[in-house]
Amino acid sequence: MAEFTLGAQELGEVQQSNFAEFISIVTGRSVISGADWGKDRIEFGLSGDGMIRIFWSPDGLQANFIATTNKDEIPPLMLQIIDGEKRVPARTLEKRLRALRTLYAIVHLFLTDRFNLVQDILLKDPDYDLELLLDDDELLYVECLAPGSWYVTLWSKLRTSYHSVLQTVAIVSERGQEALLSKLEAEARLKELEVEEKEFRNFTKKVDYGLGLMDRLSTDSAKTALKDRVEKALENFLLLPPDSAEVQGAKKRLLDEEGKAYRDRTPHY
Repeated sequence: MAEFTLGAQELGEVQQSNFAEFISIVTGRSVISGADWGKDRIEFGLSGDGMIRIFWSPDGLQANFIATTNKDEIPPLMLQIIDGEKRVPARTLEKRLRALRTLYAIVHLFLTDRFNLVQDILLKDPDYDLELLLDDDELLYVECLAPGSWYVTLWSKLRTSYHSVLQTVAIVSERGQEALLSKLEAEARLKELEVEEKEFRNFTKKVDYGLGLMDRLSTDSAKTALKDRVEKALENFLLLPPDSAEVQGAKKRLLDEEGKAYRDRTPHY
C-alpha cells in the first residue's frame, strides 16, 4: 500500500499525510521538470513551488511532497479560476482574469490609501484599466494555468499585494472563499503558511462589513462609474447575472453605501 508524506525527511520535517490531502495539495500544479535518481527515487518539479518525490523500498511506495518556497519568500497563491469545466471558451477565461485584475486593483488601491486615484481617473475615462494605476511590483503575476482543474498560480512581489488578493477573494466570492481556504489549510502543514490561512480565515469573518468604497468618492458621476465597473467585474468574475444574489451581495460588501465599512487595512503578519 502506498504511503503519502509531506516535507523533507532529510531535514527532519517529514509528516504523515493521506491520499485525499495529498491530492488536494498537488491539484492545480503542473509538472515543469523531472529527475531520475536511480532505482529507488524519481522527482517531478511542479509549478507553485512544489515537488513530488517517489521513493521505492521493500516496504512499498512512498509519495512525498515538499514545498520549495523559502521561509522568507512570499508563497504563490493558487486560485481556481473556472469551476468544474474541462474546456472553456477563451473569452470566458479572458473575462474572468480581467475581472480579477480589476477587482484586485480596486481593493489594493483602497487598502494602500490611494483610492483617490480611482475617482480622478474615472472622471476622465470610466473604462480605464485600473490596474495601470499600480506599480509593476504590485501587479499579480501568473506562473501557471493548469489545464483540467483550471487553477491559476498567482505570484506577487510584495506582501501587501498578497494580502490584497486574499481579501479580494474573501469579499467577492463565497465559493472562492471555501476553495481557497481548503487549499491554504492543506498547504499550511508544509511551510510557514499558517499566517496566510489565519489571515484569510479572520478576514472572511468580517465580510458582513463593507469596504465603504462609495464613501471615498465625492462626485455622483464617479460613484455611477464605479458602480458600473464593480457590477460588470463581479458579473464576469462570478460568471453570474448582475441581479443574482451572489453578485449583489459582493457588490454591497465592496461599495457598502449604508453599512459599516471595514477599516482595518493593516496586514497582520
